[in-house]
Amino acid sequence: MYLDVDERSAAFFGLGLAKASSQPVLLVCTSGTAAANYYPAIWEANSSNLPLVVLTTDRPPELQAIGTPQTLDQPKMYSSAVKVSYQLPAPSAAATDQELAYTTYVARKAVSIALAHPRGPVHLNLPLRKPLMPDLKQVPVTTPSQPTQIQLTASLPAEAQAQLTNLFAGKKGLIVAGPVTDGQQNAAAIAAFAEQMNWPILADPLSGVRGFTNALTTGDSLFKAVSQLPQTLQPEVILRTGATLVSAPLTNWLAQKSAPVVYLDADRGWRDHSLSTTTVIAASAEQILPQLSELTGATLAWLAQWQRLDQTVAKTLRENTQQAELTEPAVARVIGDNLPAESTLFVSNSMPIRDIDEQFRPQISGIKVLCNRGADGIDGVNSTALGVSAHSRANYLYIGDLAFFHDLTGLMMARQYALNLTIIVQNNNGGGIFSILPQYQEKTQFEKVFGTPLDLNLPALAQFYAAKYVQVTDAKQLAAEIQRQPQGLTIVEVPVKRAIVPDEQNRLKAQVAKQVEKIFDEN
Repeated sequence: MYLDVDERSAAFFGLGLAKASSQPVLLVCTSGTAAANYYPAIWEANSSNLPLVVLTTDRPPELQAIGTPQTLDQPKMYSSAVKVSYQLPAPSAAATDQELAYTTYVARKAVSIALAHPRGPVHLNLPLRKPLMPDLKQVPVTTPSQPTQIQLTASLPAEAQAQLTNLFAGKKGLIVAGPVTDGQQNAAAIAAFAEQMNWPILADPLSGVRGFTNALTTGDSLFKAVSQLPQTLQPEVILRTGATLVSAPLTNWLAQKSAPVVYLDADRGWRDHSLSTTTVIAASAEQILPQLSELTGATLAWLAQWQRLDQTVAKTLRENTQQAELTEPAVARVIGDNLPAESTLFVSNSMPIRDIDEQFRPQISGIKVLCNRGADGIDGVNSTALGVSAHSRANYLYIGDLAFFHDLTGLMMARQYALNLTIIVQNNNGGGIFSILPQYQEKTQFEKVFGTPLDLNLPALAQFYAAKYVQVTDAKQLAAEIQRQPQGLTIVEVPVKRAIVPDEQNRLKAQVAKQVEKIFDEN
């Protein structure tokens, strides 16, 4: 059990526990705005299909709607953010065995619903009367045992098997592997099928597939640089897995495709805003792909073409991020190059996850990369990363200064529970992502409204939380801090220049386009 005095941070910490373990996590709070502070994390759980059980305590019925302090209309307060909401009876000293059995049954039902696909949060609202202290000496009442649940496995009917065989057999296919909640689900099954079919994988950084044999890491940079592929690289079929992609350029390319797109969607969300999906299968890659083990796909030449393209783009990116001064892409590259085996990297939204998408190419599989991509917000990033760290050994957080500031109270959990987390704060003194958006053209109000510099004193913040503080200014120093085993809370500040972000982005895009066009001309 963990205790966090800030409910917003507590909810995101629980979200991190659920993300790392893939098991339901119980959140408990008092009534009123305490419960309202859970709302952002509940929406993230909803969007990411994470199993949270939210138990809010409440005033009893006789104290509702009469101005009683710390009282809100709680029974349906989370609306469509939760799968279901149950109002529990107010317990009393004279509670009957039937009342206790009912409460136990509903609680177990709530856990089952949270775990059922599509996974997500559920809400239990529990009104309490004074006195609020439980009688800890009371003998527990015998309650009914948990009903036995029989899990059904997804089996392809003969008609579906024939349809997929017709779509896949002998075809030049491409796998687009999207994010998964715990950073590794289905990765081995996707990688094995790709090898079987000689299909390349355009691997999202949150897919868990980067580091496997057929995985390509440069899809984002490729489709930033070019919008069309030559005929020799056009796939005849596309297999999609996972959630919404980090890369907008790759999503935009998918939106233009005329090839059939088969989407393995275990959570039945149909979350494809490219609108390119032509066939949906409500099952995971791990359930479906082994049933297609007799198929053969393209020749090795098809895979080799894509691998050459990927290697060319990767080399271009590396050569253009090795200058003496640490830029934001260079920070992401150094992190990816130096993470130890079996480590977990939590990445903030905004620029860090985009830079990781562009620069992260591990030589080994097994490194988990996680991010709160459900609602794409910067709420609770520190807290979620610390929740994840409670389940992992070597833990890192890569975050910008604004997102770091947004969840400062969450850092207390590291001190309270001796959690090990190295936080790499990419400090460009403001919101770097707006520098690559149209808002950047409005020079008169840009800094005040979008740049929002905070001039954070990170050494003072580290001292407040009893954290180790280090500032690094070059790649060698940063690499050394990442290679060091995380011990307690460490804050590594990396100062970078926000003003150069647009030029750096354009320079990398131009260099990639130049090299890619050379390959296209040869084909």
